[in-house]
Amino acid sequence: MIQHFERTTTERLLLRRLQESDLDAVFTIHADPETNRFSRSGPVRSLDAARELLALWLEDWARLGVGYWAVERLDAPGTVVGFSGVRHKQLEGQTVLNLAYRFSPQWWGSGYATEVARVALTLARKHIPDVPVVALIDVDNVASLRVAERLGMRRDRVIDYVGAPSAVYLAG
Repeated sequence: MIQHFERTTTERLLLRRLQESDLDAVFTIHADPETNRFSRSGPVRSLDAARELLALWLEDWARLGVGYWAVERLDAPGTVVGFSGVRHKQLEGQTVLNLAYRFSPQWWGSGYATEVARVALTLARKHIPDVPVVALIDVDNVASLRVAERLGMRRDRVIDYVGAPSAVYLAG
């Protein structure tokens, strides 16, 4: 377990390891068609599908000591506003850390994605320096592309990812 990833804060947010009790938040955010507009798999369609997604992420934590966080506002503890962080993934035959950020639409434009992703990048560079960090972003997802650019990530290439073009951004 990489202890530094378990729980940390920013000025406004608590970033914490996922737990079984996050199932309802996983379902609510990942079943929303708006938050999944650029997702290749689309919204989760059932609580069972959300349970499978959460189980995958919990396994990341158990096996590798790192994974996506549940994100809560410090001024509203206990309410998950999104998910973000890094998790190990295979991309074109290489192990990478996939940087992801997904928040409830009511929090879009708040800067939360950039705030959390900056912490994830810092921790990944410090504690897992031998694994490259990438962000796979649908080429039409302008807001997400801007987050990657604000983080100083560079667009490396465009690949066909699950049937659609995705930009691969690399952390420096």
